[in-house]
Amino acid sequence: MLLAKILTHLFKEVFVKHPFWRAYGLFLLLGGFTQFLLWLFGAASPEGIKDAVFVSTLWLIPLWWQPHRLRQWSAVIALLIGVLALPGFAYFLVYRQEFTQSLMMILFESNQSESQEYLRNYFTWWILLAILAFIIIPVLYWRTLKPAQLSKPRAAIYSLLALALVFTSPVKYMARDQWATASKSIDRHLGGIPPFQLALGYLNYERQLEEVNRTLLTMNQVPSLSQLTEQAKPGPTTVVLVIGESTSRLHMSLYGYSRDTNPELSKIRQELTLFDNVYAPRPYTIESLQQVLTFADQQHPDAYKTQPSLVAMMKQAGYHVTWITNQQTLTGRNTMLTTFAKQADKQYFLNNERRQNAYSFDEKVLPPFAETLSDPHPKKLIIVHLLGTHMKYSYRYPENFDVFKTAEGLPVKGLDEAKSALVNSYDNAIRYNDWVMSQLIAALKAKQQHSLLVYFSDHGEDVYDTPPHNFQGRNEAAPTLPMYSIPFMVWHSANWFNAQTLLANVDTHRQYDNADLIYTLADLMGLSFDGFQPGESLVNARFTPDNILVGDPYLRKLQMLPGTTRFPDNELAAWNTGSVKAD
Repeated sequence: MLLAKILTHLFKEVFVKHPFWRAYGLFLLLGGFTQFLLWLFGAASPEGIKDAVFVSTLWLIPLWWQPHRLRQWSAVIALLIGVLALPGFAYFLVYRQEFTQSLMMILFESNQSESQEYLRNYFTWWILLAILAFIIIPVLYWRTLKPAQLSKPRAAIYSLLALALVFTSPVKYMARDQWATASKSIDRHLGGIPPFQLALGYLNYERQLEEVNRTLLTMNQVPSLSQLTEQAKPGPTTVVLVIGESTSRLHMSLYGYSRDTNPELSKIRQELTLFDNVYAPRPYTIESLQQVLTFADQQHPDAYKTQPSLVAMMKQAGYHVTWITNQQTLTGRNTMLTTFAKQADKQYFLNNERRQNAYSFDEKVLPPFAETLSDPHPKKLIIVHLLGTHMKYSYRYPENFDVFKTAEGLPVKGLDEAKSALVNSYDNAIRYNDWVMSQLIAALKAKQQHSLLVYFSDHGEDVYDTPPHNFQGRNEAAPTLPMYSIPFMVWHSANWFNAQTLLANVDTHRQYDNADLIYTLADLMGLSFDGFQPGESLVNARFTPDNILVGDPYLRKLQMLPGTTRFPDNELAAWNTGSVKAD
C-alpha cells in the first residue's frame, strides 16, 4: 500500500503537474509501448524498454529550448514517432515478434499474392481496434499538454545531459578511433526504437543484403565438381542435415554426462550411430560453418572461394535443397549463413529478432520441416539450423523444460550459486534440444522413406568445465576441450542403401575434424567426384585420423587442441611458417 501511494504521488507531482515530463510520457508511450509488450509476452529482453526510456529524453531537447511551443513541438515529434512506430506495433500484434531488418528481407522478397494472403489470414477486427487505440490514446494525451517556461542555461544543461545519456558510449569509442564499434553501439540502442527503427533497419538491410549478394555471386561462379556421380538409391530419398549451436557433447547424457539431459534420444539409442571423438574446426559459428559446409579447413581456410559448397554439391547431384533456420537472418555477423541459405532452392527464416537475448524456441522448425517432408521432389536435402544452446541459455527453452534448478548432479563440485545457475540453464537447454531432435527424427521416421539424418553442432561451449572452473564461453586464443567437443550422430531408415557397408561396424571413436564433413556426407550419399578423399570421410574404411588444429588460420599460429591425440603431420609446421600457401 505504501509503495502504491508513493508511486501515485510521484505520478501526480511529476507527470501531471510538470509539462516536460508529461511530454516525455507521450514520447515514451509511442516509442516504448511495443518494446514493453515484447518483454511482457516473453518475446524480447527488457533491454528494449531501457533503450526507449533513454532515447525518449532526446525528444525533450527542442521543447526545452522553445518551451512556449511545447504543444506544437510535441505534436510534430509525436506524429513522427507514431507513424514510424505503427508498423512495428502492428507486426507485434500479428506475430508477437520485433520488427527488424531480417524481417525486411523476408517482406521485400515476398510476392504480392503472399502479402495479400498474410493480410487476409491475420488482419482481424481486434487488430484494427488495437491500432485505432494506438492512435487515439496519444492524441487525447497530447490535448492535455500545456506550454511551459525554462531558462536558456537550464535548457543547455538538460540538453547536454540527455545527449550524454544516449551517446556517451559511442562517443567514447569514437574518441578511441573505434568507429565500427561506435556505429554498432548506436545501432544497438537506437535500432529498436521508433522512429530510428525503420530507418536504421532499412540501412542495415541494404548494407547486409549487398554483402550477401556479393558473396553469393562469388560462390555461384565457382566451377562445379568434376565427374560427380551418385550410386543408385532404392527410391525417393530424403537427407536431413541438422546443425546445432553451442552444444557440447560433454553435457549430453548420451555421451556419459552425469545428468539426464537426453531422455528422448536415449529411447532410440539403438537407432543412432554416435561418434564420440569429433571436434569443431573453430569455436565460432560463422568461422566454423565456413569450413564445415565447404571444402575449406584450417590449413586451406579460403577454399570456399574456389570450390563448391555442400549445398552446391547436393544441387549438382540433383537434390532439391531446403534451408530451415532459427538463427538470426540478416545481421552483421550472420551474412555468411544467409549466403549459404540463399544457395538453397527454398528458405524458411524463422528468427527475425534484433537481439540474440530473445526467445525463439527451436520448435519453430517443426512445422516447416513437416511441410518440406511432404514435398513431392524425389531427392531432397533439408538443412535445419537450430539456435540450440546459444547464450543466453535461459532464452533457449520454454518454462516446462526448466528441470535442473539445484546443484544436484553437477559433475563439478563447489561452484558458487551464480555458476551453478548458469550450468543448470545450459543443461536445461541441452534437454530441450534433445526433445527437438527427437521430434525431427520421429517426423522423418513417420514418412517411411529412404532417409538419412546427420546431426552435429557448429562448436561446443565451456561452461565452467575446465579447471579451475572459472571460465564460461569460448576463446580461440585460449582453447579448451569443451569449446570444440561436439556431438555427431547419424540416424537412417532401415533400408538406407549403404548402411551395412559404412555404418554397421564403423569405429565410432575416430578422432575427426568436422571441417571435413563434406567428404563424410558424400560418402554416406554414395557420391564420388574428382578429388574425393576417402581418408577424410568419418565412415570410410580408408579413414585417416585427424590432428585437431585450432586457432585463427589467418594468423598462422595453429596448435593441437589440448586433450586430443597427436598424429604425424608435417604440414602443421609448414603452415605456421608460411611455406604452405592458403588456397
